[in-house]
Amino acid sequence: MAKKTHASSVVSSDQIGRVLYPLRLFVGITFIYAGLQKFFSADYFSTTSPNGFLKQTISASTKSPISFILNHAIEHHTLVAFGVASGELLAGLGLLLGIWTRVSALGVFGLATSFFLTVSWGTSPYYFGPDIVFMAAATPFLIAGDGGFMSLGYRIRESVRREFGVAPNQAVSNNPLEEQIERRTLVKTGALAGGVGVAGLAVGLVGKSRAKSSVVATPSTSPSATPTSSATSPASGTKVATVADVPVGSAFQFTDPTGNPGYLMQPKAGTYLAYSAICTHQGCVVSFDSAGGSFQCPCHGAQFDATGTATRGPARDPLQAFSVTVSGSDIFIA
Repeated sequence: MAKKTHASSVVSSDQIGRVLYPLRLFVGITFIYAGLQKFFSADYFSTTSPNGFLKQTISASTKSPISFILNHAIEHHTLVAFGVASGELLAGLGLLLGIWTRVSALGVFGLATSFFLTVSWGTSPYYFGPDIVFMAAATPFLIAGDGGFMSLGYRIRESVRREFGVAPNQAVSNNPLEEQIERRTLVKTGALAGGVGVAGLAVGLVGKSRAKSSVVATPSTSPSATPTSSATSPASGTKVATVADVPVGSAFQFTDPTGNPGYLMQPKAGTYLAYSAICTHQGCVVSFDSAGGSFQCPCHGAQFDATGTATRGPARDPLQAFSVTVSGSDIFIA
């Protein structure tokens, strides 16, 4: 009786696949979305945007334990940026559709690990970092695959078995026959993977060709902070712009003396405000959301209002403010 009970408790691969399917959907769709979002964003491939791959990698390299690798990535930033976006898209498609699921899961794990060691490295507490979660989410598929549930790869294999007269779940003891099945399955699955990959990349490249850089603008409501400069102040500090670069109601991206990005704004005539674009949580580069009138960190979700004050964690400290001086048509920060 004990034997019978034990046998009935054995879980089939199909059941495992069903249990893992919601997680597979989530991870697959998320990576497809992440890849397409990069292709459809001109900022991602920009060499000057603080939201681009190059600037983000430079910022991350100062603290990352794999900075020696990132230095090479910076040298070939366009190629590496394209590889990351393509890798996310292809790994997500493979995992979602069940095409070479373990290989796709390995891609997800590898990409998540690289993100963990760069933009998420040093996140404290660790559970604020999303990348370590995706590393863990990929491991069940590395171990168990997709179980054959909702899997195009499994369907191709079963179709090939039928072509050779092998019934479902029938064991094949003929080695030459098994090798033929494996070869034909590999060819057909490879053809499908190639077709899906080409289609996915085609969509991404179309998005890349049509993408437009985001326009930085000031918030809809003027900051309440005290103006940090006067148009009649004597020159001091480092010149970062001219008055013509920052019309009233606009914002200008500049590079501070340390090489980090910042934002210079003129919410009303004669009032200039300047802030560092470096998030005070873990050093990622924030972007400015003109619609919401706030700075947002793409790494861990921190937000700052138009005065640089932290309004949503995990960041607690405000963005660094610069003293702004205007002399004639030139603008200086200190």
